[in-house]
Amino acid sequence: MKIFILSLFLFFCSIINGQTVKNDSNVKPHSIFLAIPESDTAYTSGQNYALSASTTPGSKVTVNDKEFKTYSSGAFAGLLQINEGENHFLINSVSPKGEIAKKEFIIIKRPWSKTISKDSLAIDEKVMEPKMDLWLGEGDILSVRVKATPGCKVTFLDNQEMTEIPVSEINWARGIYEGTYKVTSKDKKDDIPLTFTLVTKDGRSITKQTERRISFKGDEFPMVGRTKGDRPYLNIGLGDDRLGGAKLGFLTPGIKLKIIGKAGSQYKVNLSGNLNAWIPEDQVELLPKGTFLPYSLTSSWNVYGDKNYDYVSVGLNEKLPFTSYQDPENNRIIVDLHGAVSNTNWIVQDLTTKEIKNVYYEVPEEGLFRIIIELKHKQSWGIKTYYTGTDFVIRIKPQPKDLDFDKMTFVLDAGHGGSNLGALGATGAREKDINLSMVYQIKKILEDKGAKVILTRKDDTYSTNSERLKAIEDSNADMLISIHSNSIGYSSNPENVKGLSTFYKYICYRPLSTFIYNEAQKAGIDGHGNVGSFNFTLNSPTELPNVLVELGYMSNPEDEIKLLDDDFREELAKRIVKGIGKYFDYCEE
Repeated sequence: MKIFILSLFLFFCSIINGQTVKNDSNVKPHSIFLAIPESDTAYTSGQNYALSASTTPGSKVTVNDKEFKTYSSGAFAGLLQINEGENHFLINSVSPKGEIAKKEFIIIKRPWSKTISKDSLAIDEKVMEPKMDLWLGEGDILSVRVKATPGCKVTFLDNQEMTEIPVSEINWARGIYEGTYKVTSKDKKDDIPLTFTLVTKDGRSITKQTERRISFKGDEFPMVGRTKGDRPYLNIGLGDDRLGGAKLGFLTPGIKLKIIGKAGSQYKVNLSGNLNAWIPEDQVELLPKGTFLPYSLTSSWNVYGDKNYDYVSVGLNEKLPFTSYQDPENNRIIVDLHGAVSNTNWIVQDLTTKEIKNVYYEVPEEGLFRIIIELKHKQSWGIKTYYTGTDFVIRIKPQPKDLDFDKMTFVLDAGHGGSNLGALGATGAREKDINLSMVYQIKKILEDKGAKVILTRKDDTYSTNSERLKAIEDSNADMLISIHSNSIGYSSNPENVKGLSTFYKYICYRPLSTFIYNEAQKAGIDGHGNVGSFNFTLNSPTELPNVLVELGYMSNPEDEIKLLDDDFREELAKRIVKGIGKYFDYCEE
């Protein structure tokens, strides 16, 4: 085994288990490689900006005459203080041989929006809300905001007056006005812009219109839509980030939905009672006016098992939306059918089930039919919900009879690949290479124990998360382990953020992530946390236990050195597999 201490004198490239882990900086002898910022000119609105770079090991490095620690790999990192306007930085590196290398870059801080002068007459077009087109119905609240000359009267929507918010409440700027309007049955507006009017104390006025459009569709709601596409999903709200909006659950094609609004590109869906959700418009086909709302009586149930799974089948007249969640404390799976009304007079439960201990239902409120499934074991090994015709089916995977590695099938996912490099280390090391090498090391250990292993990618190629997910679902595997390597954002100090993390979405899979997390730290890396409700595509399957392992922070010089160390990765792979083994022991207790 080799320990790879990076040198910018050399192109770093090593074949490990048939996979390439390399430094991608391609720098000449004694120069400076800049990983963060990613270009010689960067922009920010914050007070700090991360620096992650590397040079010849043993060099003396200063940034604007401030000395930085140089790690054994040649990496140096820190947090730069940023002032408004252009911030010029000069990196100076002096090698052990006295060679000098320099690197210049600029970080431009864009100012926060300032208060409009009280002597001017203005409405800021950049700060006008709503920021998306809206369809609203009777009883909905329209919330608006605008930035304008402070100390004035501002109105919207046929002279509805707005309130200027004190700076102490928003810590932003003066002249922020907010207003709300409750839509009534008399409102009949379709696809109109919002108009804001500002009037000064001396009678001067100005009017601006939003680019976004609003419609009051009280007499058209509720509409009825039907899901389409491979994997339609419900969002909890309209929030968004790099992982997408927080998801309430996944549906199947052909399900009828009660639509009561729209914001931007998402329809608002009423599931039952006061429970609403959002679904992207490209996942819904609007049905003709007059289509009946989603509704069905439930008929009798069948509960049975075959050699692979247990099943709960509930007869319905049409496909209704559903949500599910786990109750591990009571060893239960709970599935809600929205729009269903009980007409179930008996439940036929065969003696062929292996995992289902008992089933029953509750009706918490009108239009909500709750199916409760008690399991024989404390750990769920997978649940799939789907329709056969209009019969609603819940498929339960029993806990394997023998929790031995040689009886199990694993899917290993190496994040990124191909043109998708993933995170970049200070020395130019690429996450995609680390991930793939690690997956092959875990694969070897699992196969040595007799396990069957399936890889979502075998080489330096890229496939989308949806393509990987399809392969995982088709594999009928027992467990999914996804491997990534982390990185900070631009406003944190790379030296301070480090360590391994594990991530899960569903609470029933937390024990697996915890055992791996606790065991992996014994390889000699700090723990950064065990994270739940993680909205990552490959944490979304309910069909099998799954966990995402972030091996460490590529952006942290110490973690990067470890991740490029073959001996460390081998030990970490052993520890991850050992954590899986402890999870098996836990399930068998």
